Amino acid sequence: MKIDRFAVTILLLLALVPMALGDGADMYQLGADAADYAMAELGFEKGDADVLAITNAGYPVIDGETTDMALDAVMEITGCSPGKENLINILSAPWKPLWFGFFNANTGEAVYMTTNADASGFDVQAKDKIDAETILANVSAWEPGVFGHMMPIANVWAHENTPYVFMKAVQLHDHICPGVSSGFLLAKYMEKTLPIEDPANQSYKVIACPNWCKDDYFQIAWDCTPGKSGLFVKKLTDVETSALTDKYGTRVAGIFIRWDGSSNTGDGLVLGFDFDKAGNMSNIDIWPSWAYRVKEDIVLMDAADTPEDFVSTIKEFSLSNNGELVALQSAGVNPLKVLGVET
Repeated sequence: MKIDRFAVTILLLLALVPMALGDGADMYQLGADAADYAMAELGFEKGDADVLAITNAGYPVIDGETTDMALDAVMEITGCSPGKENLINILSAPWKPLWFGFFNANTGEAVYMTTNADASGFDVQAKDKIDAETILANVSAWEPGVFGHMMPIANVWAHENTPYVFMKAVQLHDHICPGVSSGFLLAKYMEKTLPIEDPANQSYKVIACPNWCKDDYFQIAWDCTPGKSGLFVKKLTDVETSALTDKYGTRVAGIFIRWDGSSNTGDGLVLGFDFDKAGNMSNIDIWPSWAYRVKEDIVLMDAADTPEDFVSTIKEFSLSNNGELVALQSAGVNPLKVLGVET
């Protein structure tokens, strides 16, 4: 009797295996179909380093099934990968639709696809020329349409100054905007002004007061996360932010500390970011938001080696013990006021 029950159990398990493999194969085929369509429409071959694949595959869950196999298919068929720095896997919630985008930097052309609700095919398959040179020369005529999300990602990825770590931050943030780009320049400025000199003991800590999109960059670039007490977020009101901007002539961007864990001491900077300058260089007053925002992202990436073009020091300070650090991080405290940065 025990042998019979064992045999029945084995048969049931074997019956379930093909179903699991079949489901996985369907997701793989979906990714393969997206890759094949892109390669045919954009005219590229496997391994082309000038082609970018962008997708949220691996995050959406469709009818209880994960979509990781679709990501495998895109990588295997197109050759796009993190190692080649031409795969961007965008974070999204599991209930979001599955989508794929591909951009050929050689031609400026792109395709974009979204799957239907049951992942049996695509609701949207679109193609357009989205390179910055083309679209910014035709601002009044061009409309982003379904390319509004991937267009700035593709153009900043294609910029000669863009490091892949920035694109990794974009994966976390799920889009590109001047806010994330400002985080890149703030980090570059900090690394030039207060570089890490003792990697075994030193690290950066950020008190994001005020917070904006910039703060997602530090988590990736510096492993500076809230869970490891590397990043603390404190909101300012619009009135407080405006008053500080009026006083210091730049937007206060937060508190940045080079902390030495061996001595429990630190050196810090309160930094400012000149969004007015960036906006004025990007036709913010006359262009629609999609146009001036991608232009501003490009303007900011142009300054990758000269972050001081937009970033400035509002105040320098030192911390002599852990208690002084905690005093800035604690709940209910405005750390800018503690440091004397106030209206």
